[in-house]
Amino acid sequence: MKLGERIRELRKQKHLTQRQLAELIGVDFTYLSKIENGRLGYTPSTKTIHDLANALEADELELLELAGKIPPSMERIFRDKEASQFFRRATQTIHNPQVWKELLQYLEKRTENE
Repeated sequence: MKLGERIRELRKQKHLTQRQLAELIGVDFTYLSKIENGRLGYTPSTKTIHDLANALEADELELLELAGKIPPSMERIFRDKEASQFFRRATQTIHNPQVWKELLQYLEKRTENE
């Protein structure tokens, strides 16, 4: 699936018109139309993708992946289904820096024991 197709699908699930969604994210509806129809000529910015994900209550990582905006160092995570699920779940649920630190310590200990 392409980015524009997914955005259109999500927008329709929310029963929003292009004009309504465009207004929510602060862009012209013709810009949104071009994204949905694959006629933009370039990939939307990460900020626009972030704003779309928020407005549509969608998985921002999925939209970034569809847009080809995943950094090369992260591509391996998104190719592996379990790694991708872990990363998505962790970023959705961990909001405390201490928890990230504890998770990192756990992984480092596990690596030492292998």
